[in-house]
Amino acid sequence: MTEDSTRQRTGDSYTQKRCVNLDWFEVHAREPVGEPHTADYFRSFGLEVVEREYGTRVYNEMFVINGSDGLPSIEIRRNPASSGLNGIHDAEETHIRLTNRMLYYDDVAEKFEQFLNVHHYERVRISRVDICLDFVRFDFGDDPSKFIRRYMKHRYAKYNGGDINAHGKDGWEGQDWNSLKWGSPTSIVSTKMYNKTMELKDAKTGLFGKPYIRQAWLVCGLIDDAQHVTKNGEEVNVWRVEFSLKSAKKDWAPIELDGHPNKKYSLRNTIDMYKGREKILTLFASLSRHYFRFKKYKKGVRKDRCEDKKLFDFSGVQQVYKLTSEQAVCGDGNTKMQKFNRLLLLLQQYDLTRWDGKTKEACDTLINALKEDNINADLAQPWNAADRAIARAMFVKHLIKNNVSDIVLKDALEEAFKVAPNMLQYFDFSGSPSTEP
Repeated sequence: MTEDSTRQRTGDSYTQKRCVNLDWFEVHAREPVGEPHTADYFRSFGLEVVEREYGTRVYNEMFVINGSDGLPSIEIRRNPASSGLNGIHDAEETHIRLTNRMLYYDDVAEKFEQFLNVHHYERVRISRVDICLDFVRFDFGDDPSKFIRRYMKHRYAKYNGGDINAHGKDGWEGQDWNSLKWGSPTSIVSTKMYNKTMELKDAKTGLFGKPYIRQAWLVCGLIDDAQHVTKNGEEVNVWRVEFSLKSAKKDWAPIELDGHPNKKYSLRNTIDMYKGREKILTLFASLSRHYFRFKKYKKGVRKDRCEDKKLFDFSGVQQVYKLTSEQAVCGDGNTKMQKFNRLLLLLQQYDLTRWDGKTKEACDTLINALKEDNINADLAQPWNAADRAIARAMFVKHLIKNNVSDIVLKDALEEAFKVAPNMLQYFDFSGSPSTEP
């Protein structure tokens, strides 16, 4: 494929779903005066909270709130180390960040806004948000690794963010670059381009982390095997372009226009702007115009008069991916967070509400069995209807081993797992899981 070959299009539509997401979402806010939102405050709402033994340089307290699936969802830092009359911060100041996995939900901004509203946080300001796009080739056919190599040889020059940090390997045949970052630590917008496949792969084991990211690649068609990150049997190098936006101003972020430090444009930066991947893609396109724009270098010619190097094309109809109701966001790959966390949590909650001896005995049997089962924690493939049916069939099988009556089995299935009565026909109470759908 040539350097500037044209991508395949159908009419004006881009034929592949855009794999666009947030990769960091953090706000600065204030707790209501007189209502300290400590770890115990959130526990009073029935939430599971994991506290860290030490805080940070700025905050004395740091803890994580787990979601209903038992996985980390929100990180909170609070109780400033320097507050009060002679302190730097107000006592109510706090930073709240969504965990990385949460950012891959379709309605991540809505979930975040609901949490902040329910707990009456005030003066909410987005302190940092990262917007990323994953792809295998640029829209006009360029191989990302070859593009970086040509850029490092000064075939192209970039607008904005002149400071560069590069990572790669030096081989006999030349340098192989896998990561570039433009911008300084104080830049409002910094830009990264890097090999995400390489970042996710453990060099020692060859295994890949962050199943929820691989799930997104699978849904978008970048790969066809999420566990091995391959397509048609070949490992795929998925690249990522990422903009990190930091602003001290509430609701706005000033950005440079066309590489001119004196030409500023205020970009709207509220939670509403990130509600849905369509809006996120629009923001990514806007930022790429100013912070991922390159010119074909020509000696002796001013940059603004050189020809643009075409990489992304956001003209025409754009498609973003969405998860269906059967595609829950994958787990985080943590071996301590097994695939049956949600099943186990539901069962434990059910156990607390029952007083019947046989039912409690059945619950205890299953709880112990699930804790002991060595279940693959990778979660590269999300749960589907078949997975859930198998989980429930395992439940039945464990209870049958202890000679629990059909009445208790049906009661547990209906109450603990909300199985409709007309679906009980799909569970074989003779001891073997049903082969029906």
